[in-house]
Amino acid sequence: MTNPRTRLPASPLQLLAALLQGLFFIAYPLLIYFAHARFATRAVGALVLALYAASFVLRTRGRAGALWPLLRQHIPLVALIALAIATDDRRLLLLLPVMVSGYVFGTFAWSLRRGPPMIERFARMLEDDLPPFTQPYCRRVTELWCVFLAANALAVAVLALAAPLAWWALYTGPIFYLLFGTLLVGELCFRKWWFRYYGDGLADRIFAKWFPPERTAAGRRSQAYVDARSRRSASPQ
Repeated sequence: MTNPRTRLPASPLQLLAALLQGLFFIAYPLLIYFAHARFATRAVGALVLALYAASFVLRTRGRAGALWPLLRQHIPLVALIALAIATDDRRLLLLLPVMVSGYVFGTFAWSLRRGPPMIERFARMLEDDLPPFTQPYCRRVTELWCVFLAANALAVAVLALAAPLAWWALYTGPIFYLLFGTLLVGELCFRKWWFRYYGDGLADRIFAKWFPPERTAAGRRSQAYVDARSRRSASPQ
């Protein structure tokens, strides 16, 4: 009997749908900017809704029983698009990134309340044996991401309601992705530099060569943790 907790591998259609949905959100600012230059708001909203619906069908492979739970998670976004079509109000389509950022903010904030913090969950995907002394740091970084996501939602809302469309597209597109990537990569590099807790990957080997753990107190603590783990693994059970 199959364990109900076992996650089945995603089908090619589901992977394609996830990829298309990711590309949809990435390209959304440019899509809206160029579409509004050629079509009315209702036509743009209908196009966005059609692309959204296509991703749902692909992810659920057309099964009605699987479609409703997925749709229920996206009801606010679908309702916003439908409202933009009904009212012919362009600003509602521009608020879609606000809802996405707000949803992610809620997920991160809820993880702070119920635990473990979201950044700790991501860190455990890379390192199962996450040292306990890194957990307070992961909580602080989760709080930092909450501030970033809330500030982003506010900025997008202001641009959507009170700025030219080109400004909105510039910020929600290249500027946001630059800020997002800088925060993501910068935090990962800082974490490696500060804790100096290294694995066997190529990036870890490069960091270990440039920033040896024995040169800082935090690095020596990480090295002691690694040595203790190695001794435990080598000892007979």
